[in-house]
Formats: sequence, structure tokens, C-alpha cells
Amino acid sequence: MLVEKKHYKLQGFTTTNGQFIPEVEVGWESWGKLNAKRDNAILVTHYFSGSSHAAGRYQEDDLLAGYWDSIIGPSKPLDTDKYFIISSDTLVNQEPFNPRVITTGPATINPETDKPWGLDFPVVTIRDFVEVQRSLLLSLDIEALHAVIGPSMGSLQALEWSIAYPEAVKRMISVIGMGEADAWSCLGLQQWAEPILNDPLWR
Repeated sequence: MLVEKKHYKLQGFTTTNGQFIPEVEVGWESWGKLNAKRDNAILVTHYFSGSSHAAGRYQEDDLLAGYWDSIIGPSKPLDTDKYFIISSDTLVNQEPFNPRVITTGPATINPETDKPWGLDFPVVTIRDFVEVQRSLLLSLDIEALHAVIGPSMGSLQALEWSIAYPEAVKRMISVIGMGEADAWSCLGLQQWAEPILNDPLWR
């Protein structure tokens, strides 16, 4: 199953904490077809180190398919003969230099300075990921989802969808998710940051 990466641009985005980003661009991929009622869409929200590439291959000779290729496709649990499956890259995706990932974040050029945003880029939240996804869906005239499903950080997005827009989410599936982060999880995440913070060349 071949898939094509698409672009979505949003002009003027205000984050949950009130910071303004002049332009947001994210990539997205889809599988299956949207029906006439536009009510068969399933949003797949990706995990922290993932992207919108949830299924299929970009080219026949790609070594690996998308991370959930085993469950997205004809006659699979997320059946593309019945449902329109859609997934988008998130803001500040950790792979800004991967040509297959389209994201706005610290590596993006700030139009006011013509330099990368760097640490001036606004701090974003899971709700901001959801708001960008909602804007993308509305641009496709999708006002409600048959379901939203995501693993790990994707499950946090799925939970946030159900809280922010309960009327638009008929089903929410949280895969290896949690309602809150405990101290152990926070410590594990901080361990990822320490090598960067202790790098004398880091600015």
C-alpha cells in the first residue's frame, strides 16, 4: 500500500499559553476514502518519536512500512475499505531534518528574524497538537470523528481530544496511555534532556 505525504498550512496560530506562531505547517497522510457523510474518519495520533507515517510505504522498495501497518489496511482492524484513516505530524516533531516529516518547531525559520526559532519557539502542549489536528480536519470538512486512537504520547492526544471536543469524538482508544505522568515517568523524561543540558556547546 503506497502512501503520499501531504502538507497543511495554518496561518496564525495561538498556543494554549497565549504565544503566537505566524505560520504552522504539518505533514499528513491518509488511507481509505472519506464517505459522502464525512463521518467515517479515524484519527491516528502518533507516539513521541513517531510521525504521521502510520502505514504503507512511500515507494515499493522501502524497507519498512509505517509503524501500524499491521492494523491499518483492507480487512485489518482499522479497515481502509470502511474507514478514512488520517494522521498528521505534530508541532515540534523530533525529526525536523527528516525530509519525510513536515513540522513547525525550533528548527523552523522565524519570519521575524530569518533565523531558526531555537529556544524562542513557544512552549507547546498536547492541547496545541490537538488544535492543529482539528484545524486540519475542519479544512477537510470533517467535523466529527468515528474514533481517535493513539499509542503512548498519541494516547495523550486521544485523551485530550475526548476532553476538548467530546461532541466530535464518538470513540477514544488510548493505547499504552495514562491519565497523568507520575514522578517516575517525569524522571525518565528528564534523563533524555540531561545530555543536552550538559553539553558545553549547547546554546
